[in-house]
Amino acid sequence: MSKIILFSNIKGGVGKTTLCAHFAEYLSMKGVPVVAVDADIQASLSRHREREVEADPGQTMPWAITRLNTLDSKIVKAAMNEYKEQDGIVLTDCPGNLNDNNLSILYSIADLIVIPMSYDVDTIDATGIFVSVISQKSSARLVFLPNRINTTEGKAHEREMRDETISVLGRLGTVTPRIKQSVVIKRYSTLYPLDKYQYAAVEHAFDRIIEIINQL
Repeated sequence: MSKIILFSNIKGGVGKTTLCAHFAEYLSMKGVPVVAVDADIQASLSRHREREVEADPGQTMPWAITRLNTLDSKIVKAAMNEYKEQDGIVLTDCPGNLNDNNLSILYSIADLIVIPMSYDVDTIDATGIFVSVISQKSSARLVFLPNRINTTEGKAHEREMRDETISVLGRLGTVTPRIKQSVVIKRYSTLYPLDKYQYAAVEHAFDRIIEIINQL
């Protein structure tokens, strides 16, 4: 059976779609069967794949992307039950909101929820709200993925708040090693392997997530 992994947070701009794509490529490069489900109404992941295929129609697709209509509960239930019976990893790129009641189906069936975040006050507040809501809908393990982190900046009290945040989140789930702020992380591909700079940037965080998946 597959493992259902959600990339989700109600805070926008934390890199959910980008990291979902990077993680799919990372798993694919390691020979792990993976499929990505685009559950975001914006369909950013799907549209990115379409543009890449149009630009290079001869390129082999390393992993599949399917769109999921979350407006229909029957479709959501049927699709996720089908994915659950497959082998490998199912990554789901979730929308940046909890307004759609049918999203509860995704959270209830998920094995793991990866929560990309940063350490600014607004994101910490939004992430806290997200976790409090999700804990009522899901028994999935939580992984907090600090993204675009620049540890050389920030005043002393900001660094103290960051350490305190890591401590608090560590009691709710697992906090992975950070992904540093870098231009190589902002760009992603759904067709081509990670280059050596991207690989190095995500390796430690993604290996920690894989360790957790293997424990499920």
